[in-house]
Amino acid sequence: MSTETERASHERQAPRTDRAESKRATGVMESATSLAAPLTEQVAPPLLDETISRAERLLLGAQRDGDHWLGALSSSALATAIAIAALWATDARQYAERIAAGRAWLLATQRADGGWGDAPSAESNINSTSLALASLTLTAASSTPHDTAEADALARGERRLGTLGGWQAVGDPNRCTLSGPCRTVAAIAGILDWATLKRLRPEVILLPPRLRRAISTTFPAYLSISTLHAASAPHPLNALPSYPRAVEAALAWLARAQGPNGSFEESAFLSSVIILCLRRAGHGALPWLTDATRFVVANQRPDGSWPIDRDLECFDTDLSIFALLEDDGAVPGADRVRGWLLDHQYRQRCFPTSAAPGGWPWAMPAGWPDADDTAFALLALARLGPPRDAAERAARLRGARWLANMQNRDGSWSTFVRNSRMPFDHDCPYVTGHALSALQALGYLERRPWIRDRALAYLRRVQRYDGTFASIWFREATCGTASVLEALTELGLTDDPMATRARAALLRLQNDDGGWAGQRLQASTAEETAWAMLALSRGAADALSRAAALRGAQWLIEHQQADGDWTPAPIGLYYSAMWYSDTWYALAFPLQALKRVRAAHDNIG
Repeated sequence: MSTETERASHERQAPRTDRAESKRATGVMESATSLAAPLTEQVAPPLLDETISRAERLLLGAQRDGDHWLGALSSSALATAIAIAALWATDARQYAERIAAGRAWLLATQRADGGWGDAPSAESNINSTSLALASLTLTAASSTPHDTAEADALARGERRLGTLGGWQAVGDPNRCTLSGPCRTVAAIAGILDWATLKRLRPEVILLPPRLRRAISTTFPAYLSISTLHAASAPHPLNALPSYPRAVEAALAWLARAQGPNGSFEESAFLSSVIILCLRRAGHGALPWLTDATRFVVANQRPDGSWPIDRDLECFDTDLSIFALLEDDGAVPGADRVRGWLLDHQYRQRCFPTSAAPGGWPWAMPAGWPDADDTAFALLALARLGPPRDAAERAARLRGARWLANMQNRDGSWSTFVRNSRMPFDHDCPYVTGHALSALQALGYLERRPWIRDRALAYLRRVQRYDGTFASIWFREATCGTASVLEALTELGLTDDPMATRARAALLRLQNDDGGWAGQRLQASTAEETAWAMLALSRGAADALSRAAALRGAQWLIEHQQADGDWTPAPIGLYYSAMWYSDTWYALAFPLQALKRVRAAHDNIG
């Protein structure tokens, strides 16, 4: 998988718009045509119908309380490691059984190469490997101290970490994307020396809000880590009056940013970082830490692990609506589902980001409103039909205005903060595609064409030389390219050169088995296959695109499980290269794609 740094460098590549590139794109289409021509046999309609029916039955049966859906995020080595460290810092004796269960899960999911990946099926990396090693070392007193099997596991982990750069690389933010938490836990465990670490400072809280907001979703982690760093080793700045004032302001900010369920951003990982750092910094008496700890405890799974986030209930519900309504389908209890979505719109300013009312988060009550989830919520409402009343009409307009106001100066959309330049929250073609689709679906661009024009100019600038587009939230090329191609089709720009190049790129990315991955020759996944199929089947798709989508449909048919589901893959990306999978991506997207392919086939037939 590409690292965050590699993806960022890809995004900065300037598109080649000269005659040679145009000729190259034409050649790609011709070669793809010759490849797909003998493979345009029809997928057997009964088999396609049966596959769709199985998946739809599963989705319909999973509706919760008659108004929403909820998938399951993959368990996370990162979240599990930091959670047991937080419980150790809180009360190692009280939480001994939970700590032991988390340690057992980490040891059981160690990869053959000795390292750990973010999800159990993900490749090992420096973030997860170093944090797991540090946490296992830190919490060893809660387990059997002379376990030879564990000692061997730690030794294998150390060897794998050595191949990734060792502890020296962990202490370097340029080499370890989660260096803050990783080097902090390593220092608490005595593996790294506080005096030799690059330490963060809490005085950043004293900066004007517009400057500190640029840190985006990591600001709570930054404040807690920097508070511990400042308290863990002598520093000349600690003698200045600004230091105690900064610590007091940081603690007050964190208290206000905490969600009503005790969490920070619905994340066991982030909440555990805050608990660990503040307790180790001597602030364990803060009453709100008890609520944060209660949230972390409640989200431990029966196997001892934690997911990186509690869930993606808003996003998963949107996906279910899209899948059920595709090809003239219906949503059971549509009015209740619509009401549930409207109830999850932010009606007050979001304190941590200062975002105005009107956006949607990925989950409530502690998720933060963001451009991508707002775009999906607006699209879901639009597909559910016209507004039922003036209140819903006002809510949609408020959401559209919120989303439009999130457009960056360069015409793009980032996720949480306008004009952010953070590695995990900057301009993103994937998010920009969804924002355009949502605003177009609501008719918001009709009288505001400058929003569309600025976004299109941005997309032309960042399209890669091979026709693909990036996404900071998903790996490599398929997801971002599919999002932009769908948006261009929504805007009536199917034959625009930008769309032609994106379509050629998706055709070229298709694997020989008919599926898609992040890039060609990676193992095909249900999610990425569905994304490509959805984009290629959109609107009046050309024969070549329909043929490719049919091959994708065949791949999905062959890989569907007996219960109607598909195997989720770790293709999603939280900030700082934290990979995850979500079961609803692997159910709703393929179902929607198969229904769209069937409809396109029926319309042509």
